[in-house]
Amino acid sequence: MKVFALILALTGLVFLFFAYKIYFKKSYDLINGFEKDYKKGLKDENYAKRVGKIYFIIFVAIEILAIYILS
Repeated sequence: MKVFALILALTGLVFLFFAYKIYFKKSYDLINGFEKDYKKGLKDENYAKRVGKIYFIIFVAIEILAIYILS
């Protein structure tokens, strides 16, 4: 189970990295098709910020699960 918790923790860190890059650094090109849809007017920066927040929430959930498994 410790290996599974370690894999979960590392996956959570990946989500944290993407959340940071999208939300704070405004690297919206990490979102598939965002630039194309942005130019068409289908998506805006609020959409990208929501995606960043969702990635952060997923990070928190995964880390809580990993800590729960370890204890």
